[in-house]
Amino acid sequence: MVNQGVYSQRRFYRLTGYKTADGMLFPGSPNVWFVDSNKTSAVTGSGYNWDDAFLTIAEAVSAASAQDTILIKGTDNADSDSNPVNDYSESVTIPATKPGLKIIGMGAGPEGVKWTVGTAEGIILTINAIDCVVENIRFRPNGATSGSAIWLAKNAALTENANGAQIRNCIFRSTTETALAGIHTEGANDVVIENNVFTSVATAVLQSTTPNSVSYRMIVKNNFVDDKCTNGFVIDGRSCLFDSNQFAGAGLTMILDTTASSGTGSYNVIRNHIFKVTAYETNCTGCATDDWWFNYCDDTESSTVSAAYLTIGIPTA
Repeated sequence: MVNQGVYSQRRFYRLTGYKTADGMLFPGSPNVWFVDSNKTSAVTGSGYNWDDAFLTIAEAVSAASAQDTILIKGTDNADSDSNPVNDYSESVTIPATKPGLKIIGMGAGPEGVKWTVGTAEGIILTINAIDCVVENIRFRPNGATSGSAIWLAKNAALTENANGAQIRNCIFRSTTETALAGIHTEGANDVVIENNVFTSVATAVLQSTTPNSVSYRMIVKNNFVDDKCTNGFVIDGRSCLFDSNQFAGAGLTMILDTTASSGTGSYNVIRNHIFKVTAYETNCTGCATDDWWFNYCDDTESSTVSAAYLTIGIPTA
């Protein structure tokens, strides 16, 4: 699309939504911003189209308003998996004043857009606003002490609040040092985490603090955690749904824990998983009021695993 100028282009978006050359439609998005760190000119632009794209994601977030969409182009290199080239090396924060912001990688899949942290032990993307969407990016965090790809904020004063975040179709894989977490949450509510791959991070999804409350109504489904992780999902949840996630191998220390930080979670639903464990109660932890029925588990010596390998209660010896 040729740059029509600020007024006419933005009016076009508001009235019709914006359809990219690849056929993606963003109805109701006030503005669409473009980011390409590999553009030929190596000079940042206005961000209005691919030819005049920003060079950094931070520029796009700074320019964007609430409900805007940011499209990120990845590299054209045929990278090897063992030594990929990072397209973006920066730490970015979505402020609380920009709810509904969407950041979408424009590769054919998440491997096509690689984003790493600006400084080791930092966070790649901090979300302080409600209803933000992140899709189709390969995050490459670094740092075992505090490094993570995405931080979902929810401070006690609720001035930073990532409630309603949606994270889909991303890959989380550490770089130099295995990161603390793929997604690190402070207790944000109504979060959807689906169709992601977690590899080479200590914990796929981690909640280690509850400044405000437990995580309410989080939906974690159809994700894959491989054998290079130490833990799967470790949160403090209430009325959360964990559905159809898969865990490779039998080496995870903690596959799923719904009582992680304060131990005050309750009424979570955990279903349609395969748990290969040392012991059901060792590798999984649940609240007394949780529903853990009808997951497959190989610990038939547990009192809450049937002879048909189906869980019939919370993890118990």
